[in-house]
Amino acid sequence: MKKWLIGCCVVLLIGVAVFFVYKNYERHQTPTAVHVEGMDYALTDEPADLEKIGKSASKVQKVVDRYELPKRNLESNFLKKGTELYFEKKQSEPLTSNDRL
Repeated sequence: MKKWLIGCCVVLLIGVAVFFVYKNYERHQTPTAVHVEGMDYALTDEPADLEKIGKSASKVQKVVDRYELPKRNLESNFLKKGTELYFEKKQSEPLTSNDRL
């Protein structure tokens, strides 16, 4: 009887551990993004062409938790508050500009 009870406890503990490991893994799969006018823009390592950058669109107004997707306008989960966002010259879609320029 004791072995059966210990076995059940071990199986239960392993199940709980697997659940929390999966949730932690899933949480870290959240992309870096900025939300502007109903659209989410993801960070890429592709450098921006300086000739294509137009006027300033706005600035990031709020930073949310890194593992949460931004839901409101001008929120980001990776850009610092106050980071400038720019329009591309020939389009009306914003082009995000990190401090790499």
